[in-house]
Parts: sequence; C-alpha cells; structure tokens
Amino acid sequence: MRAAAVTLEDYSRSSWRRGIDLYLAHPFVHAGRWFRYMSRRVWPGRALRFTDGHGNRYVSMKNNFTSFAVAVLGERDPDVMRFLRSWIRPGFVACDIGANIGTYTLPLSRLVGPTGRVISFEPNRPTYACLRHNVRQNRLANVVVLRAAAGPHPGHAGLVVTDENFGEVHLDPAGGPGHDRVAVTTVDAEVARLGLSRVDYIKIDVEGFELAALRGAERTLATNANLVVQTEIVAAHAARYGFGVAELAEFFASLGYRPFVCDAQGRMHAVAAAAEPIEADWFWARSEAVFAS
Repeated sequence: MRAAAVTLEDYSRSSWRRGIDLYLAHPFVHAGRWFRYMSRRVWPGRALRFTDGHGNRYVSMKNNFTSFAVAVLGERDPDVMRFLRSWIRPGFVACDIGANIGTYTLPLSRLVGPTGRVISFEPNRPTYACLRHNVRQNRLANVVVLRAAAGPHPGHAGLVVTDENFGEVHLDPAGGPGHDRVAVTTVDAEVARLGLSRVDYIKIDVEGFELAALRGAERTLATNANLVVQTEIVAAHAARYGFGVAELAEFFASLGYRPFVCDAQGRMHAVAAAAEPIEADWFWARSEAVFAS
C-alpha cells in the first residue's frame, strides 16, 4: 500500500462527504439501523445493546455519540477500519487510548488474533464498565483493559464529564473540585509492566490531551521502527492544553515521524504541511514503507 502525497486542502474538501457517501451507498440498511437504535434508546433502563456490522456485541450508555455512529453505520470510522483490515497482521500489538466502549478495541482484537495483544485505556467509570463488559461478552482473551488515563507521567487527575455525551470527557490535570479523580499511567510504563517486546499501532483519542499522553510514550515511539500512531485533532480540544497541529507535528518530527491521512478507501497519503489547521484523524509513521502490504 503506497502512500501518495495529497494536500490538506484536497483532503479537507473530501473528508466531509464521507459520511454522506457512506449513508447513500446503503440508505435502507442505515435507515433501518438508525430506527432500531433510536427505538432502543427510549426503552426503560440505562443500558443500550447493539451489534456492529461485523458481529461484535456492545453494551453502552445511552448518551454516547460513538455508540450511535457504530450502531447506525456498522463500525466506527469506516475509512480507518478499511486501512486497519488491510494492514494489521496477526501478532500485532495495539494500544487503544481513550477506548470508550471498545469500538476500536473489539475490531482490533479480532485483527491481531490470539497471538497479538490490545491494551485499552479508559478512565471514565461508566464507560470503562461497558468496555470491560464488551470485552468479556465477546470473549476477547487478548485484551488488557485499564481503568486509567494515559499521560506524561503516573499520578492522578480530575475527569470532566459532560452529561450530553459520556464519550466526550477530558482530563483536568489540576484535579478541580467536583471532578471525578482518576488514575493516570503512561504508555511506556504499561508496555514495560506487560513485558511487551513490540508495539505496532497506537490509536489515541483523548479530547485534546494527545500531546501530553504521547510524552509518556516517547520510549515506545523511539524503539518501534514500524509503529503507526493515529491521533484525533480538534483545535478547540487541543487548545485546552495549549497546543495545536504544529506542536504535535514538531513532537513527532523530533522522533523521526511524518504525517499521513487516510482516504475513504483506507489508503494512506503523505500530508504536504502538518501545520495547516484541519480537524481529522492524523497518522504518523517514520516512512510510507510502513504501510506496504
């Protein structure tokens, strides 16, 4: 899979159409899934149950956007999932940082197989409970679930939760009053604790805390030559912690990583300028050769 160069302007112009194109490809299927999901949301009780397009079973809180996306579209981020299905091999080791209810963890577990591992980080108590339940009910023995956030160093932090979307929580390192206090660990510490000899893929979606979490993974980033890192960038979220795309790109460049984006077919493209503001999933690798299949 060769990574071709693309400008961020082209990528930005096309990325907003993906959801519409996906829906229009199978409108009746997605409309039916939407109806079933919305019907279950009004049933009594707090839990919501659904199955994704690949047979993975989920339990979720009702106020979670990620659950809606998977229940209606059949999977989270279909373009990224196409890439992962074409690239990940049995035996790979993956980290899912900000795992939510497992919408990346469960597919990753199937892809890496019994010889691989998935380490999932989720600090929010109700979300973690759903994640752990989903791993167990799908009998995924190769997944390690941690009720902890990933940060630059071990410790504790406050967790700011919004009732409108339980998946959109963020850390308050100062631990302000009224916030849930959660454990913070580092990727490097968990890789060492679990005795992992390799890490192939890190997905990180932590509502703006990405750069801080990555500082706790510098040893892992430096010692795994074929590692691919996926980061979500939302300018307003990153601004909470005083960084943007330029600072993230500078951090990765210091470790020899270059930025890429994924198109609707799951193909990787080198990004012309990482300092340009675009809100999307970014991928970081040392070379386009990493994506070769």
